[in-house]
Amino acid sequence: MEQEQTATATVAQPRFSRWRNWGFFLLRRLGLLALVLLFVGTLTFTVTRFTGTPLSASVGLQADEATLEARAELLGLNDSFWEQYATYMVNLMKGDLGTSRRTYVPVIDEIGRRLPATAELVTAGTFFIILWAIPLGVRAGLRPGGAASRLGEGISQFGVSVPAFWLGLLFIALLAFLLPIFPPPLGRMSGADPPQFATGFYTLDALLAGDFGLSLRALWHLVLPGLTLAVTSGPPVFRVTRAAVGEVAASPYVEAARSYGLPRRLVMRRDIIRNAFPPVLNLIAMTFGYLIGGAILVEVVFSWPGIGLYAVRAMNFSDYDAVLGVVLISAVIYVVLYFIVDLAQYALDPRLRD
Repeated sequence: MEQEQTATATVAQPRFSRWRNWGFFLLRRLGLLALVLLFVGTLTFTVTRFTGTPLSASVGLQADEATLEARAELLGLNDSFWEQYATYMVNLMKGDLGTSRRTYVPVIDEIGRRLPATAELVTAGTFFIILWAIPLGVRAGLRPGGAASRLGEGISQFGVSVPAFWLGLLFIALLAFLLPIFPPPLGRMSGADPPQFATGFYTLDALLAGDFGLSLRALWHLVLPGLTLAVTSGPPVFRVTRAAVGEVAASPYVEAARSYGLPRRLVMRRDIIRNAFPPVLNLIAMTFGYLIGGAILVEVVFSWPGIGLYAVRAMNFSDYDAVLGVVLISAVIYVVLYFIVDLAQYALDPRLRD
């Protein structure tokens, strides 16, 4: 009886220890997430208050003193700095990013309408990155100096050497005008009405509506801007994949597995890919989060109606609330994605739980 109780306690203790480690990890990461979001909110507030007054932009340059004073009272600019800061942070927690001074529409509503376009474009770009960077990186890690290694390194050198907007213009000139294979850069759906809104992704919405041809048209509009993002943002993924696979492939336990005569495919799947995957997954998620706010020039070149094009047009009209709203949303998405990947990496890699 005592032996059974001892065995049960021995099994329960490691289980409790694992849950305790998970709890401490979650608390640390949630605390860090809260601090980063607080910093981002504080930074956006500071920018709005120290880059100039929004009064002239909201009522016009010809407004008299009484109008300016009334507008300042309405915006809360007559309050103290800390009162304004508290009001701003409370509004952020409510999802209030202010009102556009150009369209007089809440910024959160305008970003909500445009964010699916950016998310669909970034998803396509990330898919193309995975399509070329991961296979070439794996082959290059297994066979340094081989054809895949040279091809991947050539694409990487080209991708880091050219600006995204220039490559986009080159694709447009060659593949949309000289060889009209792809549609011209006129947004997400030129020459046809968009599908009924369901997810905001035209490709998925058209499929949900049962219109395969419209979905294919939407997908065709994604190819050139997606390839532009993939070529210019994919080199780090290729190089990290190559380095991770090469390091794992040269490790002693892989050499031992091969010496035991285990099938090459089993060693590849069980030992190499699984152990090299976490840093690659981390970088892909970081790239996706970066592109949410970093695809601005590509959206401008292809007239893509996402949050990047919205931010550029807002800057042209000194619409600070709209610009800072895009910055804040992009930062939040990036931080939350990094948090999710951090949890996944902690779950996949037992070394982090020791």
